[in-house]
Amino acid sequence: MVIRDTSTDLTNALSADIKLLGNLLGVIIREQHGDDALQTVERVRFNAKARRAGDQHATIELENIIEGLSLDQKRILIKAFSNYFQLINIAEDQQRVRVLREREATTGLQESIDAAIHALRDEGLSAKDMRAVLNRISARLVTTAHPTEAKRQEVLVKLRHIAQMIAERDRAMLLPREQAALEAVLAEEIEELWQTRPTRSARATVADEVDFGVYFITHVVMDVLVDIYDDLRDALRAAYPGEDWSDLPALLRFASWIGGDRDGHPHVTPDVTRNTLRTLRAAARRVYLDEIAFLREHLTQSVDEVDVTELMRQTLEWEPSTERFPGELYRQQIELIYERLEQDAYQSGEELLADLHVIEHSLRANRGQRVAGGALHRLIEKVRLFGLHLLPLDVRQDARVHAAALDELFRAYGLAESYSGLSEPERQALLDRELKNPRPLFPVELHFSDRTNMIAETWRMIAGAHREYGPAVIDTFIASMSTAPSDVLAMLLFAREVGVQDYLDLVPLFETVDDLHAAPDIMTTLFENEAYQRHLAKRGMRQQIMLGYSDSSKDGGYLASNWGLYTAQQRLARVCQQYGVALELFHGRGGSIGRGGGPTNRAILAQPRASMQGPIKITEQGEVIAYRYSNPEIARRHLHQVMNALLMAVGAPVITDVHPEWREAMETLATLGQKAYQTFIYETPGFIDYWQQATPINELALMPIGSRPAKRGAGGFAQIRAIPWVFSWMQSRAIIPSWYGVGHAFEGYCHDCDDPESGGLAILRAMYASWPFFQALVENVQLDLAKTDMEIAGLYSSLLADDALCTFFDEILAEHERACDWICRVTGQDELLDNTPVLQRSIERRNPYVDPLNFIQVNLLSQLRSLPANSPAREPLLQAIMMTINGIAAGMKTTG
Repeated sequence: MVIRDTSTDLTNALSADIKLLGNLLGVIIREQHGDDALQTVERVRFNAKARRAGDQHATIELENIIEGLSLDQKRILIKAFSNYFQLINIAEDQQRVRVLREREATTGLQESIDAAIHALRDEGLSAKDMRAVLNRISARLVTTAHPTEAKRQEVLVKLRHIAQMIAERDRAMLLPREQAALEAVLAEEIEELWQTRPTRSARATVADEVDFGVYFITHVVMDVLVDIYDDLRDALRAAYPGEDWSDLPALLRFASWIGGDRDGHPHVTPDVTRNTLRTLRAAARRVYLDEIAFLREHLTQSVDEVDVTELMRQTLEWEPSTERFPGELYRQQIELIYERLEQDAYQSGEELLADLHVIEHSLRANRGQRVAGGALHRLIEKVRLFGLHLLPLDVRQDARVHAAALDELFRAYGLAESYSGLSEPERQALLDRELKNPRPLFPVELHFSDRTNMIAETWRMIAGAHREYGPAVIDTFIASMSTAPSDVLAMLLFAREVGVQDYLDLVPLFETVDDLHAAPDIMTTLFENEAYQRHLAKRGMRQQIMLGYSDSSKDGGYLASNWGLYTAQQRLARVCQQYGVALELFHGRGGSIGRGGGPTNRAILAQPRASMQGPIKITEQGEVIAYRYSNPEIARRHLHQVMNALLMAVGAPVITDVHPEWREAMETLATLGQKAYQTFIYETPGFIDYWQQATPINELALMPIGSRPAKRGAGGFAQIRAIPWVFSWMQSRAIIPSWYGVGHAFEGYCHDCDDPESGGLAILRAMYASWPFFQALVENVQLDLAKTDMEIAGLYSSLLADDALCTFFDEILAEHERACDWICRVTGQDELLDNTPVLQRSIERRNPYVDPLNFIQVNLLSQLRSLPANSPAREPLLQAIMMTINGIAAGMKTTG
């Protein structure tokens, strides 16, 4: 008997994919630029690998090669390594799919819907209990446009085509001629990729970003989400045979705030949001029209062969007679649905669903259950989950902009000379009076400043959208930088003014560490406000609260941010319970670790139990959309993991006994980490100069990768968005936002104990072993510490105009070593990621190929910064730098 070594087979398959794609890329480079160009690429690759192996001479050789190249030659190098990463990412994704399929075929997948359902059944949940769990779960994944994907949509489409061909090659037994044909098409796509500009020539518009989101929703997400519900039904039927699970609640859905988020974004106007709603609706209709056209060709059942329901006959009698498809009533009904949809005659998805259900019920009543459960079922599920609006659109605005508008409005009406100068109790009292005042707040003709007029027009736009499409299209308004109850009452006043207060969730976004601490008191004040109580009653006594991961981390460092978020959730849950309000937490998580990123399922399971008692929303930001939803198999796995976590968190929550000493430890760690972080970042003179010189932050601000400015407004470091803050450190490979202060905190906590080894360290180890929150925190820090490369980060010190600034790098290096040491002590590892060798190998495999891009970037930055501001040579250099940024982002698999 031969025992097959599947692990070796899978590894060989990955190597074969990498070799194929790498060889085809080499062929294209040779064809496009000659043998010398390919030899230069190989020399750089050889020296980069030798450098990683410890050959110091290779470092010098690498620098000399790059220094001796012309700008055009450097561009070829940049394209070579950047495209290599794009292709290798595809190979690694396909390898992940292989591994998942192998596990599913043999041992079964963990962290899956099936695993969760059977685990809950084994815990003793009856079918009735399971229905109660499903009715309690409500999760909405919200796509956002930031941090903006560095790749153009045109590039993403080509990469998706390549991925589809690699998957086809893996699944099918290809004949030699078929293999040759597939490789020819692969080479064609890679040639197109090589000749396509990797970055945009102009800054993306909001419409570009909307199209980006729509592409993934319509091409991947809609079908995968239908699969998820089918997988859930199959798992329920297997675990609870004999039960009817056909009618499931919409427990997992998608939304968007691309085109609705106007926080610090001057280009998101009311017209832009209106156009976004039209684009979303048109995209949904296109999908449905294609599927209805398919059904029109397949629902050929004749009344000569099988009957239809009386309702079906009556429906057709009510409509104008048609001579098409005589005797084929299903096709006639589908044709009528197609015509109505094509003419945009349906106002809502519910109307379309009603017509589709007539066909479904008739089929099921007349022995057509298989047809009813096939393509028609999938269409009905899509319409149920996505409606005609495709995605609900969240609208967000900075609370300070609302306050400035009220300042002008109240002054114009003689109600307050300076609303902004009032104390918080005085603001609340004024808003309470205005909420009772029947007088319109907005005049018919707006005659205020442009900014105040824009606020009024935005709220009127929401009311208009509700009238035209229904309240489902915009059901959430978020006030970022909420710091007081008046910020939420201001939203209520504006909503009441245009008549949407009963149809809109009014959501405070608490972003800084201080605001997270203040959040429970703010909500208490609101819950005791009579006008706000009436609003809550109309909204089913449900309050949505958004927590900002990005700005709290930028404000106080990773430890203080995470602990502030954790404790805020617990305290908010208690406040909501006290006032009989259902809490819906909205987690504003970024793509990178420094902005709250990391595996979504692990984040869900790490939440305090009290915060998982109601609905939740989670952002899916920028680059994460492409990473998770380009490949349908990866998307399916991600959503399985999310559903697994939701089912387990609600159905069988892990009751972690969080010992008082653990909470005390986290309080100490958060305080120590915040002090170290803020002292270094905010209080050390010269740090901003170091950051601007030792990273490409200024060049990133010029990169046309997103429609949003890098800053919220005029001002210093505080106005810089968290996205470019993290992105810049990711480019230099220092990645300090996700770990600076951790080493200080762990060391300080343990050294303050009487016995650091058996006392403080033992407590931290116990926390890591038994507390999901602390385990997730440590694992996320560990990942970015492993991705950090201080040798590469040190290269950027050569860009410093003042040698005295080098002390900042010395401090960063010392803190990195300190953090690595303590993370390994807590986890019991000799080296970082010893507990996840696959990830460890992936980083090690990538590093030699990312390094050349960093060497080139430093070289180009040095040249650019030495030129006068008006030099014509700046633009070509800047474009090449943009290419390195794109390539490093691909190699690191993240931007910011």
